Amino acid sequence: MLHACIGSKRNTVIYLLTAILFTSFMLGGTREARAAAVLELYTPYLDISASPGESITYPIELINHSSTTLKTALSVKGKDGWVQELTADGRQVKQIAVKPGESQSAELRLQVPLKVEKGSYTFTVNATGANPLDLHVDVTEKGTYSSAFTIEQSNMEGHADSTFTFTANLQNRTAEEQTYSLTAAADPGWDIRFKSGGNNVTSVTAEPNASETITIEAVPPENASAGTFVIPVSASNNSTSASAELEVVITGTFDLQLTTADERLNTDVTAGSTRRLDLVVTNTGTSALSEVNMSAQSPSGWEVSFEPSSIRMIEPGQTKTVQAIIKADSKAMPGDYAVSLSAASPEKTSQASIRVAVKSSVLWGWVGILIVIAVAGFIAYLIRRYGRR
Repeated sequence: MLHACIGSKRNTVIYLLTAILFTSFMLGGTREARAAAVLELYTPYLDISASPGESITYPIELINHSSTTLKTALSVKGKDGWVQELTADGRQVKQIAVKPGESQSAELRLQVPLKVEKGSYTFTVNATGANPLDLHVDVTEKGTYSSAFTIEQSNMEGHADSTFTFTANLQNRTAEEQTYSLTAAADPGWDIRFKSGGNNVTSVTAEPNASETITIEAVPPENASAGTFVIPVSASNNSTSASAELEVVITGTFDLQLTTADERLNTDVTAGSTRRLDLVVTNTGTSALSEVNMSAQSPSGWEVSFEPSSIRMIEPGQTKTVQAIIKADSKAMPGDYAVSLSAASPEKTSQASIRVAVKSSVLWGWVGILIVIAVAGFIAYLIRRYGRR
């Protein structure tokens, strides 16, 4: 009985010694394995924050602590759906050789997907003979699969004769190329044009995570009344869409009419004399006209002046009377001449073309008669004196 007990204790001791020796061997092997990792992967940035769609780059160094040149295969393991590229000198690499005691540089470029959840993502860079290098990307917000349509200056003001030009930015926040149809919902009579690259377009194509600049022209109808007009615009296709609003404030219409008091566009004048012509300047628009100046284009040697030469203000529907003083050239031959009269404000101009008939001077008529009488008398004298012979 005693012998059996002693034998049992001896076996227990043997088992314990065997376990201790095995553990020591395994620990020693691990230390040797770690000591054998003479190639080191290093980056100063282990954790970077990024937004959906953003591209980030980790600089990586491969350091050779051995006395021989080492060749190592490079790879990266991470989340599916991300763009993951290992490059050196701008080219993708799969294997790098490092001289003893030196290092080689590489880069890991990661493209955060547009459609991604907020959180932390781990990517592991592996190199043969080196311990793995874990890198972390903290996505700061949840990504979206959408489009955005923004207007730089969405509200404009002007008169009804204006063309309102807006600059828009269409952003494709998806991972695919998108072709957008461009539409506007304006009131009847409005002319809405979309332009890209200087050309009129009805659709545009945007690359993934890219944007396109679009010019939008809004032309109001001729009879547009004063007021505020909202014009919805949109860019859409079967998978994504975006919209915006344009605001146009019409201050009124500017229109001006110039005519004669009796609405006749012809008159007459004697060469070298003057003719006063009554003109009527009417504001036919819905906004006041200011600083209306009178001017004229006339034949060479003629003079045209106005009383008054300018009108400070004409309210909508109001008329002002102006007198044009036309002086014909004293050497003007009988006939019809054109005189162009203008009334112009900074906003609008109106013209009236007057046909002026020049008549011969009465003085020259009497001179002609006297010449005829003198010639007749001279002939009569000659007949009386020489006719008897």
